[in-house]
Amino acid sequence: MGDRVLAVESDWVRFDSEANIWLDVAEFEHAITPVRGIQGRDLEPQAAQSLQSAVQLYGGDLLEGWHQDWCLYERERLQNAYLGILDKLMGYCETHQEYEAGLEYGVRILRYDRSRERAHRRLMRLHCLAGDRVAALHQFERCVEALDEELGVKPDKRTQALYQEIRSDRIDVSGSAYEELDMLRPGPSALLPDVLARLKQLGAVLADLQEQVQQDIQVVERSQHHLS
Repeated sequence: MGDRVLAVESDWVRFDSEANIWLDVAEFEHAITPVRGIQGRDLEPQAAQSLQSAVQLYGGDLLEGWHQDWCLYERERLQNAYLGILDKLMGYCETHQEYEAGLEYGVRILRYDRSRERAHRRLMRLHCLAGDRVAALHQFERCVEALDEELGVKPDKRTQALYQEIRSDRIDVSGSAYEELDMLRPGPSALLPDVLARLKQLGAVLADLQEQVQQDIQVVERSQHHLS
């Protein structure tokens, strides 16, 4: 192979740290480290291009067929990083109106985790923004089916609210009020009435969640009382 790759002694073998070796995992992690904590919509074009290259490096899960503990941990860690990259790229594509590319990234996510609800929501929005409302509604149906079969749950309120927005043809192209809370970042030019409406919608969601928590607490307290 030209350069010496292995350093061999009588009782051990290791890679020669000075050998000229290209490692896909190292390149993959090098690409994603600078964008940790950055939302997809806030990515610079150069950073997005670096993530696109990282996606191409991920040809499959790490050492498929191996079941050692260390390998299982690393495989899951790298897979989660891969899905996170795809999610960031979906957000970037939506912001830059690259809808077809965003849809492809979403499909890749669902190949690994068909019950990933956030990916379904993003796909619904991308279909709708691309002008295909029917595809967006079908995506909701696939989301409902996947969540039921994989987890035995129904879509959460954000997903259902987005479905109703699309169904009634009143999708907010600037971002759904029921998307992740970090989506609410009004700039200095945002109109106050619009911001207030969004805050009220989010307040209603939080109130519903608080009510559900109180009901769950009461159920647990009653069960504890019966047991005692």
